Amino acid sequence: MAAVLSGDVDSIIITGGIAHDSRFMVPWLTEKLSFIAPISVVPGGNEELSLAMACSRVLEGIEKAKEYRRAE
Repeated sequence: MAAVLSGDVDSIIITGGIAHDSRFMVPWLTEKLSFIAPISVVPGGNEELSLAMACSRVLEGIEKAKEYRRAE
């Protein structure tokens, strides 16, 4: 991502289940990435709930499904 942004990165946010691993993953990622931008950690773990809620909104017609295709 830093390459795509030409190094102009405001912050790197570690989130989801991986953010709960304060013994190994968070320190390791911080060590490897902190030269790019400040690191923020936002623990979470509701990825499945978020996906289910998004699917529900599509099925109820509240939102349209998004389709992502590889550029050819």
